[in-house]
Amino acid sequence: MIIGMTCTRNWYTYMAVVLYSIMKHNKVEKAYLFIEDDTIPFLKDNRLEFININKEKKFMIETSPNYNTRYTKMTLVRCFFTKILKCDKILYIDTDTLVVNNIEELWNIDLGENLIAGVHEGGEWDRHLNTYGMDENYINSGVLLMNLKRIREEELDDTLIWLINNRYMQFPDQDAINLVFRNRIKHISNIYNSTETTGIVDNAKILHYIRGNKGWVEGSPRSEIWYQYFNEMIKKGENSMEENYKVRAIKTFDDYMGKPIEEGAKHEQRIAGQSEWYCTEERYEFLKSVGAVEFVEKKKIELPKVEEKKKELKTETKKITTRRKTTKK
Repeated sequence: MIIGMTCTRNWYTYMAVVLYSIMKHNKVEKAYLFIEDDTIPFLKDNRLEFININKEKKFMIETSPNYNTRYTKMTLVRCFFTKILKCDKILYIDTDTLVVNNIEELWNIDLGENLIAGVHEGGEWDRHLNTYGMDENYINSGVLLMNLKRIREEELDDTLIWLINNRYMQFPDQDAINLVFRNRIKHISNIYNSTETTGIVDNAKILHYIRGNKGWVEGSPRSEIWYQYFNEMIKKGENSMEENYKVRAIKTFDDYMGKPIEEGAKHEQRIAGQSEWYCTEERYEFLKSVGAVEFVEKKKIELPKVEEKKKELKTETKKITTRRKTTKK
């Protein structure tokens, strides 16, 4: 199973919880994490590959009418998977979800001639398609099984990217995906994306916490399940946290994702005296042996506290709700 996820810097903790829930129940071959940095220090697993979206500016066009809206640029990233990744198939999962069971059968679904699979989002969302002159069923883009190989071959990714960068969408990635793949979408059970708009079901395998009802906001529906996984993750992490070395470059060199230099790989330049970052003891010893870094400090990298974000999140949710009401008027 190959997973794709995206999030802004202030959601790294929430991404960690989703990853923990996925890997608790499933065998994951690879997880591509699109973030705003080169790595997330407290996430250490050789199955994780971090991709700094700020270095993929040729796809993220800042003049796009969808770039700077109430949705962050990270919501658009799933539309660029075919250009950035080389894998043939991927399961995209939103950061505000929780996987509570094995989903191997979802990964193994036969798409046939379809290019993606998703869960129908009915009612107001079907009517929303009338804005674009369509009457097909509308899917939620929070969980998507994507045949990247076929999408590339049929060059529909170019159409998707053009649409994102040139035409305003009320719900950017979701509208664009529904439009471009409207005749090639396999509709799957809402047990794989259970939320208020797709249907709350008791046997759900993927819970989706949309709008202001995020799992980490106490009192939200099913938040107790989210906190169960969060607390499990913290408890396990307390027994496995490594001491990390904060280092500074003493000579300018190219660094490959915190690993030994690899020819032909994508590198980041570490500037002498300017960059400071955390790395494992093994990595530190390697960089020290080649005279590349000097020691700054050593400490344990801990997960951020979820409680610190509750007030901030509730304030932002209130702002979004107010904007929606104003727009409707």
